Amino acid sequence: MNKRYIYIIIIISILIAICIAEQLLVNGYLSTMETKITDIIEYVGDSETIDTPEIYDMIVNLETEWDSYEGVLCFLVNLKDIEDIGIELTKMKIFIVEDSAIDFKASLSLLLYYIDGYYNLMGISFENIF
Repeated sequence: MNKRYIYIIIIISILIAICIAEQLLVNGYLSTMETKITDIIEYVGDSETIDTPEIYDMIVNLETEWDSYEGVLCFLVNLKDIEDIGIELTKMKIFIVEDSAIDFKASLSLLLYYIDGYYNLMGISFENIF
């Protein structure tokens, strides 16, 4: 009987460790994306023109990084829940080519909104456990 309790405690400890590791991983990915998006917002500032190689490269790098994160995050949540960022990044490359600063800045704000929502979606909560 004592062995049964020890096994239960070990299993619960392993599950708690997995949850903590998942949370740290997700928070790390999302905070990195948030920082990079904020850097792009600061770089663009009040600029009327966004059709520059530097901004395009920043978005391509952001998209590449998100693609690598998305593969890992797909194991943790439904892909439908996280594909919005990839779609928005693709739109942003088009906005750069069209030099549509208003749409580009709106997409940056939308990315921050998605990331904020993903913190809640992927965080440890009672709803996510059950």
